[in-house]
Amino acid sequence: MRKAATVLGILAAALTLACSTMTTAVDWDHTTDWSQFHTFQLVDGTRDPVTFTQKRIEDAVSSALTGKGWAVATSNPDILVYTHVVLTNQQQWNATSMGGGFGYRGWGGMGRTTQATMTNIPMGTLVIDLVNPKTKELVWRGQATDQVSGTGEDQGTIQEAVRRLFERFPPTPATK
Repeated sequence: MRKAATVLGILAAALTLACSTMTTAVDWDHTTDWSQFHTFQLVDGTRDPVTFTQKRIEDAVSSALTGKGWAVATSNPDILVYTHVVLTNQQQWNATSMGGGFGYRGWGGMGRTTQATMTNIPMGTLVIDLVNPKTKELVWRGQATDQVSGTGEDQGTIQEAVRRLFERFPPTPATK
């Protein structure tokens, strides 16, 4: 019974990921020596307008970096971490067609009606910038975009986005 529940849980997780609309991208300065960085500090970027959502983002980023062996610094960090949140609406057009054709020998039947409706889909983009405070240069950027609910149910989406962005962090020359 436990084995069946485990298999069902794995299957449900796989289907959830397969249905995800999230897109992610990561880029970095390929000349950076990542072995010199061990501490970070979160600094204000473009904050999410909802305070608790911003806190969830910062907690997820801190957890990801500490999970990689980095430590939070209150002064003189090796890296400054800026998070930027961009909220937009993506428009989706749907067309429906009803009726159509002619009746018997060209008489009767229904006319063809086409109706188009537009739906606004709320989208959120999270950008995470890592900046070397000594050179003031961007050394790493991760970006994740997905549909958002705006109802506080996006905590799992935030955690998944940060997990994906940092899964191959710190980068190595072989990481692409």
